[in-house]
Amino acid sequence: MRPDRRKFIRQTLCAAFGGASVYSALGQLQLVQAATRGTYTFGDYKALVCVFLYGGNDAFNMIVPMSGPARTAYDITRPTGAGQIGISSGLHGLSAPTSGTGSPGDSSAYGLHPNMPELATLFNAGHAAVVANVGTLVRPTTQSEYLAGNTALPPQLFSHSDQTAYWQSSPPTNQPITGWGGRIADLIMSANSGNVPILTAPGGMDAFMRGLDVNGYVMNPNDAATLNFPYSDPQNPVSAVVGTLNAAGSQANALERSYAATLNHSIATADLINGGLAAARPASGSYDAGDPLASRYASYFPAASGGDLDAQLRTVAELIWAANNNIAGYGGTKRQVFFVSTGGYDTHSDELAGHVDLLPMLSKALKGFYDALASDGLAGKVTAFTASDFGRTMTPNNGGTDHGWGGHHFVVGGAVQGKKFYGNGCGFTAATNYGVVMPSLVNPTTDWSTPSPNKNDSGDGYGRIIPTTAVDQYAATLAKWFGLSDSDISLIFPNLGNFSTKYLGFV
Repeated sequence: MRPDRRKFIRQTLCAAFGGASVYSALGQLQLVQAATRGTYTFGDYKALVCVFLYGGNDAFNMIVPMSGPARTAYDITRPTGAGQIGISSGLHGLSAPTSGTGSPGDSSAYGLHPNMPELATLFNAGHAAVVANVGTLVRPTTQSEYLAGNTALPPQLFSHSDQTAYWQSSPPTNQPITGWGGRIADLIMSANSGNVPILTAPGGMDAFMRGLDVNGYVMNPNDAATLNFPYSDPQNPVSAVVGTLNAAGSQANALERSYAATLNHSIATADLINGGLAAARPASGSYDAGDPLASRYASYFPAASGGDLDAQLRTVAELIWAANNNIAGYGGTKRQVFFVSTGGYDTHSDELAGHVDLLPMLSKALKGFYDALASDGLAGKVTAFTASDFGRTMTPNNGGTDHGWGGHHFVVGGAVQGKKFYGNGCGFTAATNYGVVMPSLVNPTTDWSTPSPNKNDSGDGYGRIIPTTAVDQYAATLAKWFGLSDSDISLIFPNLGNFSTKYLGFV
């Protein structure tokens, strides 16, 4: 039988990319081709900083209606009192426009959680913005479409692992191969010279950091780990043997050469990063939470210590400072992507008490990060943005909330068009609703008793908000600011073409 040439090519591509769909494989090949063009050169420095909140942040108790129709709906769905999760007082008002562009669009006023005054100050000063009701979407999805089951949906909605992977990868299929942070880095790697990592994660690797060509560099929150061989003493006769083993390109065996090259690259990269950090920490080259002289930014991160958000963001700020001051080895660095993360946001019970610790940490860390960079005139070169597995249900569950879908997020930086709310209008088929940014807390216009998507297994109303802004739109807006072309952004986010608005304008 005569072989089918096209079928053979399709099957070969699928095998090459680990069983991904043909569309995915072809998309990956297009990304490879785009990366090899090496067309990007930049005369300025920019950094993107993803702040991932593991567990699924309940953004509806982070950004809370203070008055208007949204407050009425909030009081119904989230009452206050014993065992409830409603917040009735102490909110920090957000001074966004009351109507028109940049307003919530629903005739309501909003405020931040009582323990987030720092982020409210940053918003009201114009250095932060809210991007409303963001979530994983393949295409715009209405409630009726979801109920009918006749629209494409992300896989395994409401699953932590699946939705985390989809948020960070936003793939054209249900098989994440790379993350969108990694794909951005693949395309702009030619813009950097030297050996400074384009992708850096001071706290742990995840899908966001995976590229086809660029490897993410994972380090400790405070510094890069180094190898301390007991036989590094030159007086030790073993040192000569080890030196020969690791000498670049001198081994007969390919595996040994690969091992030596990897080890030497790791050592050199750690030395480069720690050298940059040492320059930012003139007192001792290390960080001690009790020593205000240990870091040029210590006063902005007073809680930084063992490894959570403060420590990670302080380290990122120091590396950005090193890149912008041509610290030895950092010259020629024009673009960097960072991934920082923290957990604990899976608030199934006792949410109000949990938020007393979680939300102040986020608020103080983001404010400290902005202020630290601003003190050196770098805030306009860096955009930080939050992300999370998913939003949470509007209705309470044992003093907490269950896994949801859409949620609100913050972007922070000197280039952010702040003091505003951004997002797609609720109700994709009604032109009169396009100016409404915040979602109706009755999803989208019906009572809570409506089965699915506001349902649990028993079919009762449950309050899962359908996203009206896609991760693709959120991420594409960031990629556009980063300097990527429209055509390359479409390669990174193949589903972006399903949305009439590609860029949200917040930066």
